[in-house]
Amino acid sequence: MNVSNILYYCLKLIFEGQKWQYQNVTYTNKAPKLYFTSLQWIAILLALLFVLKNQSGLSSNIIDYLLSSLSIMTGLFLALIVIVYDKFKEIVFDAETDDNKIKQLKSWNYLRQFNALTLYAIFIALIVILILIGSLLYGHNIDLSEISIATSLNEIDFCLSIKVIITILLRISTIYFLYDFFILTVYAVSSLFQFINNEMLSIKPPYTINEKKVVSGMQILKKEYPIHFFITKIFWGLLIIGIFMYELNIIRPIIYKIFLLIKSI
Repeated sequence: MNVSNILYYCLKLIFEGQKWQYQNVTYTNKAPKLYFTSLQWIAILLALLFVLKNQSGLSSNIIDYLLSSLSIMTGLFLALIVIVYDKFKEIVFDAETDDNKIKQLKSWNYLRQFNALTLYAIFIALIVILILIGSLLYGHNIDLSEISIATSLNEIDFCLSIKVIITILLRISTIYFLYDFFILTVYAVSSLFQFINNEMLSIKPPYTINEKKVVSGMQILKKEYPIHFFITKIFWGLLIIGIFMYELNIIRPIIYKIFLLIKSI
């Protein structure tokens, strides 16, 4: 496989992943005027704020956690894609009425959306992994707070300037991609849920149930495990009280200082 084919496939994946972030399953939404969706612009803004606030970059421990998490999520997504593709091959387009045709079209587009968003999320995860590995090898020790802006042309260090610009762009891209990865994951999970829900709604039980005979899960739990249920309630009650008391000890000095400040005024 040559470079042109790889570039074409990557661009095609980026285009499809970007499209399905704003498009619905009936193809009635229009593309955003500023290319990115509102959630993506929020992710860009948060990435800028993060880089400005954390000028030393990510720590080695956080990078290790991110590498492990992204690797696990990538493997999970790949397994889900294989399962969903097997389900996709079972779809039979045999609808006769308009309502059933729309339902089948939605099911088909739900799977297309899930496929595009999930593969795009994997693609972004791979990019982030490469950037994080590169930051560990080359640019992780750059602290932007220790770098000052030149006041004249003679003070400009072009090599350092290029290095700082590349570091800032990579850090912004990394944080943005992490946020976008989370957004894509939510989109993909929602698409899969809609597909499964749409398929389940198409097959309903042919009988009705007497609601008076229905017993809630809480009633079953109380009846079958009364002692365990009582102990669990006590445990959760003590846990909530303990958390409240712990937080109260932290907040109490602050409340006392505010009270003294108001009293002095």
